Amino acid sequence: MRISNPIKNIFVCISLSLLISSNASSSSSPNLQTANKLTSITMCAFLLMGTNGPEYDAIVNYKIAAMGLGVDLKIKFYMNEKIVMEELKAGVCDIANMTGMQALNFNRFTGSLHATGGIPTYEHLELVLSVLSRPSAAKYMRQGEYEIMGIQPAGAVYLFTNDRNIEGIADFAGKKMGILESMPEMRQMVLDMGMTPVSSTLTNVFQKFNNNVVDITAGPAIIYQPMEIQKGLEPVGGILQEPVMQANLQFIGRWEKFPPGFGQKSRELFMSNFDESLKLFQQAENAIPKKWWIPIPNDSMHEFNSQLRTMRLAARAAGIYEPKALTLLRKVRCKVDKTRPECTSEDAE
Repeated sequence: MRISNPIKNIFVCISLSLLISSNASSSSSPNLQTANKLTSITMCAFLLMGTNGPEYDAIVNYKIAAMGLGVDLKIKFYMNEKIVMEELKAGVCDIANMTGMQALNFNRFTGSLHATGGIPTYEHLELVLSVLSRPSAAKYMRQGEYEIMGIQPAGAVYLFTNDRNIEGIADFAGKKMGILESMPEMRQMVLDMGMTPVSSTLTNVFQKFNNNVVDITAGPAIIYQPMEIQKGLEPVGGILQEPVMQANLQFIGRWEKFPPGFGQKSRELFMSNFDESLKLFQQAENAIPKKWWIPIPNDSMHEFNSQLRTMRLAARAAGIYEPKALTLLRKVRCKVDKTRPECTSEDAE
């Protein structure tokens, strides 16, 4: 499968950012370059596109950056995210990367960042990640033996449909939607929308859409080219123009295995790359032919946001999303737009 330039550039920029930061750290701490003083850590690395894809280079360069922080990563590569999660839990590795959806199994706070409608735009996303990269937020990065070592944005998530005769979420009733096994909250969400959930994995959910096994799926714009989403959209499909959530990748490790301060410095590395990542997400979105985008009428936006909030609160009530995380997201939304109804609502998150 050919890898599109937008995706490749995202990982190249991540790599460059890590390399630059690594060099800066190394110059100020020359003793860290002594191999026998590095802490050896095994990493289970999830690669959706395999070792021939750009993710491989990003992981290798994260290894270089980690050396500048006193850690020698011994990397094991996987193409199955669920196995990566199981290996981390079993102690086969002490750090692993995975989607924020899987991160719920290790940290409910950061795992709640993909809550439906929780982060509407990239402006909101930058504010959220900026707050979480501060030392004052470090207490939320640890849950038990695990610590979030970094959060990498992966783009706004849009709904892809094979029928563009829709104006909002309510019009999806009666459709079949591919849902990820790693997102338990999605099943109920899909049922609440009147749709039929079809259990899928990250590796086959887009194939099911392209083969008409499901009518609807979701993903960031960067997967449009490599996953050949136009096959599922043709001839009368489209992409709902308003995102339903923000995707992210999280690096999760056993904090006691790492040198003091590693997690904070690692999180700051990822945050320093935000602007470059944002440009590439927007390039990927702009590269999608305009004919596929389906705008939501202004008079339907309230219903759209209300439906997303209903799903979000239902997931909170079910114990899936962390209430404190949802409160942070609500505060950020109200900081950007104080006129949102939820900003003055008595049942605000």
